[in-house]
Amino acid sequence: MKYLKNKIVLLCAAASLLFVNPSYADDIFKGVKGPTNWQIDERVGYSKNERARTLTNRVILKYWDGDGFGKWGFVSVPYKSTSSQNVSRKGLGDIILGGGPRGRTNNLNWFLYGALSLPTGDSEGKISLGKGRNDKKVGGLVTYLTSDKKFEIDGSLEYNFTGKDREGHNPPDELSAGIVAGGRTTKKTRFVTGLRNISRDGDYLLTSISVFRYTFSPAIHTEFVVDIGLKSKNIPKKNSLSVYLRYNF
Repeated sequence: MKYLKNKIVLLCAAASLLFVNPSYADDIFKGVKGPTNWQIDERVGYSKNERARTLTNRVILKYWDGDGFGKWGFVSVPYKSTSSQNVSRKGLGDIILGGGPRGRTNNLNWFLYGALSLPTGDSEGKISLGKGRNDKKVGGLVTYLTSDKKFEIDGSLEYNFTGKDREGHNPPDELSAGIVAGGRTTKKTRFVTGLRNISRDGDYLLTSISVFRYTFSPAIHTEFVVDIGLKSKNIPKKNSLSVYLRYNF
């Protein structure tokens, strides 16, 4: 059985590199460990701003263990299709690897992590699929969940230490933070809504985010995520719609 699970993990990780189709959005149960130790998280999203339109299929393989305290790790692999005016490109984006400690104390669940963004996406040409640099990230995720699990508050905080790109340019570091609140609407559904902000060197982008989740079983659930740009300064304002499908095994 252990051998079979290892084979499944390897196959899923390899398959994630072949999918032809957004950071991690603030989310339902953001800081809560899944019901099993492994999860495949596929996210298909469409975003549009004044510069480009992008369709992204991001596959994330996650591992976590422990109850009161444990560890976790993830690998995120995006495949992007981007178009702007008469130019379009598609291909692999920047892969992200990360992990750290996690825990739960009464109603408070949390994850801490460090991560590395690898320049696997092509950053040359008029439209880039990646940033062309190694970025280092540190962050935390938290969920306050009432004892009856009917109400939750979820938050995230991440600092991105940007690296130099292939031309030697080093853009300003980025700070992103978000918070959503909501809870159970029916036995199988949940809804949360809130705000997220990205800032760098005085520039910023503020967006609203709303998430609806439908749970098919303890192993499978799907989410619909709407992200709307509210206010920005020197960061392109964008709107996006995403669908997540997660399988715990």
